Amino acid sequence: MILQLFSIPVFFLIKYGYLALFIWSVLEGEIGLMLTGWLASRGEVFTFEGAFAVAVAGAFLGDNAVFLFGRLFERRAMEWLERSSWKKERVLAWFQRWGSALIVFERFIYGTHIPALLTIGMSGYSYWKFLLYDILGIILWAAAFLSIGYHFGQKAVELILFAQKNLVLVLFLLGIFFLLFLARQEEKEEENSEGNRNEGEPL
Repeated sequence: MILQLFSIPVFFLIKYGYLALFIWSVLEGEIGLMLTGWLASRGEVFTFEGAFAVAVAGAFLGDNAVFLFGRLFERRAMEWLERSSWKKERVLAWFQRWGSALIVFERFIYGTHIPALLTIGMSGYSYWKFLLYDILGIILWAAAFLSIGYHFGQKAVELILFAQKNLVLVLFLLGIFFLLFLARQEEKEEENSEGNRNEGEPL
């Protein structure tokens, strides 16, 4: 089934191996990582460890290129961001709220990777701090998506595609489940406290 859905990327991964994975990682490709993990689980072309090392190297190169472009060519970066001003405003709001944590987790949010790196590069943020948080984020990203493809294959690819393209819906559903969980916990606490009162009452 994966071959039917992703025949072209799978073909390139099988034909060009680690070179294809490296280029894909430079361009930030979660689907490429999951397909690589799936191939590694079948013993084809890749090992998990080799794929992880190549993905980290490619992502590190790509992230640094985008960050430094924002730092060194601020005017051109601003022109590019103005085409998607809503993304720039969203990234700025997130950066002000979460600070350095955004560098670690922005890779997991669909469509914000390049705007986030350009914005952070233009902000005057310390390059050395960026390297530290970026490496942490890349390691988490590579390990997570390779592992998903390795262990869950086709179902994982479909689920991640849906989750990334419907982030608002996913967050909304998670929020509902969280509220239901809190309500259930409060109900249990009330039942426990009522039970304790009943036990303490004289017969």
